[in-house]
Amino acid sequence: MPLQHRILALVYHDFEALDLFGPLGTIVPRSDYYTLELVNVHTMAAPQGLECSIKNSIGIMPNMSIADALKDTEPFDTLFIPGGLSMIHLLSDPMLLKKIGQLVDRARLVFTVCTGSLILAATGRLNGREATCNKRIFDEMTPKYPDVKWKRQGRWVDDGKFLTSSGITAGIDAGFAFLAKTYVAPESRSREVQPPSENGDEVVLPNFDKEKAQEHARSVAWELEYRWNDDSTDDPFV
Repeated sequence: MPLQHRILALVYHDFEALDLFGPLGTIVPRSDYYTLELVNVHTMAAPQGLECSIKNSIGIMPNMSIADALKDTEPFDTLFIPGGLSMIHLLSDPMLLKKIGQLVDRARLVFTVCTGSLILAATGRLNGREATCNKRIFDEMTPKYPDVKWKRQGRWVDDGKFLTSSGITAGIDAGFAFLAKTYVAPESRSREVQPPSENGDEVVLPNFDKEKAQEHARSVAWELEYRWNDDSTDDPFV
């Protein structure tokens, strides 16, 4: 069985749908490499098993709770954190932030969309790193985390093991950037497992070929008839 890139995505009540389904909907369904599991951060289940209903009343069924994810001894590669205005409530829950921080430490890469970077910042793991956030709440929220090197201009910011993206659709452009930095072609995959960095630096994947990964990202964008803005500094919304 070929090596796979395992993604754990945090979900919570009223997260932003496009934050999750935009980038991960382009990355996972067409791949034999990436796998996705949804992790519910809430301790109480919602009615009918629809653990996290988003604001347009679509419900999803997570694969596991955050407690289950912490108990799971199988390694994973990427922790994905979507945004949404309801994440404000998560920022004032120190016990939950501690658990999320533990998952961040176990991940080889952390990918956030929109206000998801605020959740990451609240764990303290972004301190000293460059990051971005949704511009609509940039001035209001980013000063709460002064140890992060916040960047107003940028569709996404890539610093060490942290890939943070700006407003909602910027997550899709960042999703293709994620493909370009993580995809390993079938003939190059191995069973070798790289441990996560203890200081937040990027982990180089075994047999990673940058040109093949970028070609794969462009190929997926072409198949989806999507014009990928592959220049993170080309940000007309700043």
